[in-house]
Amino acid sequence: MLRSCQLVMLRLLKIFDRICREAGLRYWLDSGTLLGAVRHGGFIPWDDDVDVKMPLADYRRFLELAPSALPYDVFLQTKETDPAHPVAWAKLRDRFSFMDDPGGPFAYSQGIPIDIFPAARMTARRHRLRKLFALLPPYDLEPDWPRRGWSLKHKLWSGAWALLQALLRPILRLGPVARAFLRWGERSGAVWANDYPLEWMREAWPEEAIFPLGRIRFEDAEFLCPADPDRYLSTMYGPDYMTPPPESARVDHAVNRYLITGPNPHFSALRWEDYEAKKRAAAGGRE
Repeated sequence: MLRSCQLVMLRLLKIFDRICREAGLRYWLDSGTLLGAVRHGGFIPWDDDVDVKMPLADYRRFLELAPSALPYDVFLQTKETDPAHPVAWAKLRDRFSFMDDPGGPFAYSQGIPIDIFPAARMTARRHRLRKLFALLPPYDLEPDWPRRGWSLKHKLWSGAWALLQALLRPILRLGPVARAFLRWGERSGAVWANDYPLEWMREAWPEEAIFPLGRIRFEDAEFLCPADPDRYLSTMYGPDYMTPPPESARVDHAVNRYLITGPNPHFSALRWEDYEAKKRAAAGGRE
């Protein structure tokens, strides 16, 4: 069933790629998807995830185009289309399938997905101190307090940052202080990193590691990739990324089951039974 899930994701990736090519939008394979392409020529055998990253302007344009460009059985999941959507980035979801996640079912769509992350070009200083710059416009984020379910180490680290944010926020938002801090933040080289609403993702890459985009084989097709995959992956996973981890350290999303044809209880879902009935009716009409 994992391989069936991967093939559904591969179809979503091909649909995403087609829309981007036709609209001239930039993206690149990211994280474990890029690692799988380089190390395995496709999916990491135990992976149940597809990640792509897009420059923020291209990401926003894709969100405008997708509703009219996607086939009927693919759902664009954002906070606007699915109010219970729990993360800041967009996903494409297959409308027939269902991922039986631990603790679910949840109010948001759990169709088999791919993740689409927006990336922003910023200075190295802005990225390094993103938890402070995120307190200022245009983001105006609140301190990021620890959440239930995090590990103790993560809670302690995040709690210290949240306390610092809470203490500095009123000072940083004073007009003269904010202007001086923003000017100081501009005085360093440019990097690409996830946009601030995704601030927990800490990696950043120099522009020459990503552009000009190349192409790489992934399963039975080619997709866009960073200009220097080795530098990109070394930043994320360390220099020995080509060595697979031992079985005990192989991480997936701990999904209980992959239900390729559902049922999916979400309002966006389609019923496989209805699809099959329509196919039989169409075949009978042709006869």
